Amino acid sequence: MKKRIVSFLLILVIVCAPVFVITGCSGDEKEVYVEYIPGDVFTVNVHESNRILKCGIVLVLNKEGLEDMLDANRTRIRDRIIFILRDLNEDDVRRTGTQDDLRERIIEELNEMLDIENIVEVIFNDYVMG
Repeated sequence: MKKRIVSFLLILVIVCAPVFVITGCSGDEKEVYVEYIPGDVFTVNVHESNRILKCGIVLVLNKEGLEDMLDANRTRIRDRIIFILRDLNEDDVRRTGTQDDLRERIIEELNEMLDIENIVEVIFNDYVMG
């Protein structure tokens, strides 16, 4: 009886191991990234200046299925991003590193506002002061 069980388990391992290797069933899930565009270009007045800043922004999410929730909050999302961008003065816009600082702040504030942790990256399609 014990020999049959051992033989069965051995055959099971021999048959199943290649299937796991071929299909990649190692338990690791592939990370999913979804891009979400929160509307048209953002156009704001530069603080203490007569210039404007135009930014095209894409939010990158690490989870699918949040688009409806983000669409429902699009006005709030745009308002928060505009509020963040309007804090910039001309020196800030020109300074190296400002975009990285903005990325971090936008991610942090939107995740907090929406009570999620799924916004993981901000991509600037445009970033122009005129």
